[in-house]
Formats: sequence, C-alpha cells, structure tokens
Amino acid sequence: MNTIKHHHFQVTKTARFATIGPSVEDAKHVMIALHGYGQLPAFFLRKFEPLASEGWCIIAPEGFHRFYLEGTHGRVGASWMTKEDRETDIHDYVLYLDALSEHLNLRNRKPVLLGFSQGVATASRWVAAGAQTFQQLILWAGVFPPDFEWKTGKGQLNQMRLDVALGNDDPFFKDSLLTDTASILDSMMVKYMLHRFEGGHAIDSDLLRHIVTPQ
Repeated sequence: MNTIKHHHFQVTKTARFATIGPSVEDAKHVMIALHGYGQLPAFFLRKFEPLASEGWCIIAPEGFHRFYLEGTHGRVGASWMTKEDRETDIHDYVLYLDALSEHLNLRNRKPVLLGFSQGVATASRWVAAGAQTFQQLILWAGVFPPDFEWKTGKGQLNQMRLDVALGNDDPFFKDSLLTDTASILDSMMVKYMLHRFEGGHAIDSDLLRHIVTPQ
C-alpha cells in the first residue's frame, strides 16, 4: 500500500478585520481583541462600545477558519485553529497578526492585547512568537496554552501588565480549568492581576473599562 504524504506550500490569502471607535491614527488608545471560537468580529466588538466611546480604537482580527455554526447554512463563525495541522495554523496566524500590526503601523506603539476564550491561547502564542510588543495583555475566559514557549515568552510577559479575567458562572469551562491559567502563571512566577466577575462566558464591559491601562 502506498503511503500518503502531506505537503505544504504558501499562498496569498486576504484577511479580514473589524474596528470600532476612532481610527488608529486618531485614537487615544489602541486595543487588539482576539475573538473566541465560533465568533465573528462584528458581533464580538459590541461589548467594546463603551471603550470606543471613550476614544479607544479596538481592532478585531478574524480567524482564518470560517464555518457554519449549525449544519451547512445559517450563521457563520470563525476560529483560529483546530487540532488538524495545528503547528502550521499557529505559525500562520502569528505571521498574520504580525502583518496586521505592520499594516496598521503599530510597531512603534504598544497597544493593549486582549484574548477571549480561544483567543487567550492565540494571544499568548503571539506574545511569545510574534514581533509586536504590548503594554498590557488581558486573558479573558480562556485556557493558557500548554505549549507556550516560555524561553521567549516569559521575558515578554514580564515586560507588560498581565490581567486574567474569569466569570463565576462560565458554562463552557469548569472553574478549575479556567483557574489553571492563574496556576500556570503562578508556577512560572509571572506577575498578574486576577479579576473575578459575576457572569458567564462573555466580556463584562464594566470590568474591562476598569482594568485597561491608558497608553
């Protein structure tokens, strides 16, 4: 029987992102917000309207993997990766996010980076492997990636403010799973602020406004 072999080659792909608030050039503050599994940026950004009204430009890149949320028609969501060919997808989205920061001229600024749900792992890996630097990283309702590159990433984490936000009634994650993120950071002696809020698997706009730091 012949052996099936997998091969890779690079192609050009058009990426999509959404923004809310003033333009990057005119904004007082800039945040890059990475959505969760099955979300689209336009829906995700609704929770950021209070920040946008205060002069923040929030940028929400869209994961490359779009799919129908139920069956073969209806609402569409996106994700950052699956378990299939995961290392290639991780490499690709780090390059994508770096290219976006270059496109928006963010290399000389230090925006806030927020990852929500699946976006927690995506944001963490970007910090470790990407070229963009940040003043603050917010890990919201997600699990810290077990494959985080500590050799390169720990130094980056220690150069920014780090906040972890967890809902007390999150239906998608057991409390112990979410608090594993805090436990991992504790074990690696990375400083962070832990925030608990009354709510589920969602961005709490009031808490978000409380924990963001001005640029």
